Amino acid sequence: MPINLPNGTTLRTVTFWYPADHLGITDWATTLRCLFDDDLRPERRLLAMPTSPGTRALLAAPYDADPVRCAGGPLRLLDIAATGAVAARAAAARHDVWSATARVGARRPGRVESALLRAGRPSYVMYHSLRRVVGDVLVIMRTGASLYPAAASPQALLDHVERATAQLAEAAPDDVLVTVGA
Repeated sequence: MPINLPNGTTLRTVTFWYPADHLGITDWATTLRCLFDDDLRPERRLLAMPTSPGTRALLAAPYDADPVRCAGGPLRLLDIAATGAVAARAAAARHDVWSATARVGARRPGRVESALLRAGRPSYVMYHSLRRVVGDVLVIMRTGASLYPAAASPQALLDHVERATAQLAEAAPDDVLVTVGA
């Protein structure tokens, strides 16, 4: 269920960034299998690198597809570039449809999405390609910090995904990302 903040933003996805040694966890395969329940739903937003059956067990909620979609896992197994590229293509197509019809698919965009669309194709595409990885909120488990948009304006949304992506660039290959639906 989405969370509406007083500043006008809506949070639909939360990405948790765990250091590889978080709380002394040495068995991420078991931890990731046990993580989800009725209250904590996986959001399969990320693409994984081609993996062997052994490394596939390290992915959070993998979904059989080509490429493999998952809710996360160690960064070394995730294809962050491909994840962003897929999101960018989908956002570009939505922007093109909106430019021609004032609709996004079969619906009219909401207030915040309309503002992002009006900000221009490059901003709209960049926002969605970065958001696909960091979500609406990036929770840095090493420090307990939560990064989320300061407001519902296009610039605040772009600032958020750029800041969160810059933070995530400091992650180690064995650090773990897990994305859940709010």
